[in-house]
Amino acid sequence: MPANVTDSTSHDPFQYRIAFGCWINDMRNSALPLQNWPAPHCDDRTVEGVVRTFDVIREAGYQFLDTFGLYATGEYPPDIVSAFGDEERNRQLDTIFREAADRELRMSLPLGLMTWGYDRIIREDPSVRGLDQDGNPHPHAMCGAKEKSWSYVEKIIDTMFQRHDFGAVHLESADLGYCMCPECTGQFGVVGYNARINARAADYIKSRHPDVVVYSCPISWALFTIDETGQQPKLTGEDLAHIVELSDHIDIFMDQGHHGRLISWEDVPRLNCAYGTSGGLWSYHGSRQDRLSYFLAYPMRAANHLKDHHAHGTRACLYYQGPMVNPAVEVNSSVAGRIMCDPGRDAGDALEEVIEVYYRPRSADVRRKLADVFIAVEEAYFGQWKAEAFHQTWRLEMPGEFIVGNLFGTQPDAATFLAEPYLDADARVACGAGIRAALAELQPLIGQAEDDGRIERMIRALSVMHHLLATVMMARGEPWC
Repeated sequence: MPANVTDSTSHDPFQYRIAFGCWINDMRNSALPLQNWPAPHCDDRTVEGVVRTFDVIREAGYQFLDTFGLYATGEYPPDIVSAFGDEERNRQLDTIFREAADRELRMSLPLGLMTWGYDRIIREDPSVRGLDQDGNPHPHAMCGAKEKSWSYVEKIIDTMFQRHDFGAVHLESADLGYCMCPECTGQFGVVGYNARINARAADYIKSRHPDVVVYSCPISWALFTIDETGQQPKLTGEDLAHIVELSDHIDIFMDQGHHGRLISWEDVPRLNCAYGTSGGLWSYHGSRQDRLSYFLAYPMRAANHLKDHHAHGTRACLYYQGPMVNPAVEVNSSVAGRIMCDPGRDAGDALEEVIEVYYRPRSADVRRKLADVFIAVEEAYFGQWKAEAFHQTWRLEMPGEFIVGNLFGTQPDAATFLAEPYLDADARVACGAGIRAALAELQPLIGQAEDDGRIERMIRALSVMHHLLATVMMARGEPWC
């Protein structure tokens, strides 16, 4: 276990507190409105967004930042090393690593294991291409049964560590699928195969960097729909045994819970590593949305989910970040970090501390009013969600992850978060009323805090969100005023 991971002065803190930028431009404070996901840019504004995230997460008690897209999005070249030859990108990334070190934060190396990053390799070296369920060439996955595939993976790991001092490694092996040939999933099953290649990669990393934290994210290891109780089934039997075996090789099994977790609470003690989630609720920001076109605060829900997960044995969290210029993002991340450091802490107290730090209100009354606004707008939106709507639309649990717009595309997104299944017609009416009430509370607070423009940014974000909401309602023939 790496040194300085646990803060012994805190009340039984989460042992591993990892900020997840997901893709590097998801933290960008200005939009890339015509850029398909994931945005490959790494420019001064990218760095500015990441450094601002460092400031927030360091102050909130996180230890690591994990973000994909440092050097490649979908296409490492077969020689691997030429991916690292862009002098300007190297300059930008060197700045990011230096700024992290200055704040005593560590970066996590995000590794698509056999998928994510290998598209060009499998085009130019088809000998390593995996197969899909129909026996056809897989568009993204290498075959884990071929040693040459492992040579590419290991070269990426070695080259990355030669360039930078990573404190952790994020293993993700199934987001774009996996090889389904007879020697991979055909022999071991989906969970067995993914657990097997994660264990091998973890052993390779640990053999060279024994103090590095290694965690596996099992996204797409199982694609369940809800059962008759409205819950996603959990892994049992041989599948669970594969994960228990994997837990001997890694530091964290990061069962994020995009639409329900894979492991039941009663099985968490069976793992021989820390169990982690992404905190129960998080927004995914992408890079095309205007950063002040929405205001999705959930500090109280974040705190309550984290407290509940901690009570069930969770000791790690991969917590999603976003553009910190958006005041809701800043508060969500800051409150969550404080609760991870002290899960016994009162959520309202943590929220008021964050407001004191970033808004510097001129009185306790102003601080309480701002806290009340955050709580009220959280209820105005998330308080309208109905589990039945998600069950009927997607046959899934209410989302842990909800996407503010659409991931893919080359134009500014629709405001999908204001439509079904998130909000129905009645919910849109209630949400609009809540936003208007919040705006009425905020307007008199301008000038009552040394907030570097945060209250005015809150007003803009809430105003634009209401404008979008009213537009959705008008387009559907719903009364909107």
